[in-house]
Amino acid sequence: MAIYLIFMCCFLIVSTISKDKISWNNQVILLVITIFFGFVHFIFEVRQFIHRPIAYIASPWNWFDYFGTYFAIMIGVAQKVFSFLIVLGIIVLAFAHSLHLLLRPTSEYSYNQPSFTDDANNPWNLVPTYQFILSNSTVGESTLIETPDDNTNLFTMFSTSVLAVYFMLTGDSSFVSSWALKNNWALAFLLVIFSFFTTIYLLNLFISLLGNAIDDRNNEESFLQLRGEVKNFI
Repeated sequence: MAIYLIFMCCFLIVSTISKDKISWNNQVILLVITIFFGFVHFIFEVRQFIHRPIAYIASPWNWFDYFGTYFAIMIGVAQKVFSFLIVLGIIVLAFAHSLHLLLRPTSEYSYNQPSFTDDANNPWNLVPTYQFILSNSTVGESTLIETPDDNTNLFTMFSTSVLAVYFMLTGDSSFVSSWALKNNWALAFLLVIFSFFTTIYLLNLFISLLGNAIDDRNNEESFLQLRGEVKNFI
């Protein structure tokens, strides 16, 4: 553990700090230390691979043997909540598909050529517009329109719709801010159901399950099991 920390710190220092803030001699020293300890670790890994090559590759514990206690907890917790994550993923995909069908454009459009149609989901109808206010406080006739891009309507494609719903799951609702909810009751209904059922209910349930799983896996038995598997390689 200490050898690995020295190796990691030397590598991070020499690769991160700019050349004008560290002398060449110090760089050489850090590089030599990094190469030396890296070679030591490489020898250990080669010995483990020669001893039991198939088990070396197949066991996930071998890839995380430096911080075994924490990875034992992480992997054990992931195994316990995996089925819940599958259900949550299916729900996210279902909402993403619903919003994609509801908010995707139904008319042809181009980002290079303005096109204003009756399609409320057309990116050109979603971007902000700006008007000039004259010195006498009257609104001028000229109007500025912001040019849309791929981020204007992420629900155009199903793949980007999944990404937008994922960020909505974390509380970012800016992706639907271009639509007036009072004129789109279907969208308002979906957002209410999504915010309550996923963001409020399922995420809090997920946090509770994580807490219980961590309590179950945060014990010495998990770490001893990891140590026993890792020591079989040496």
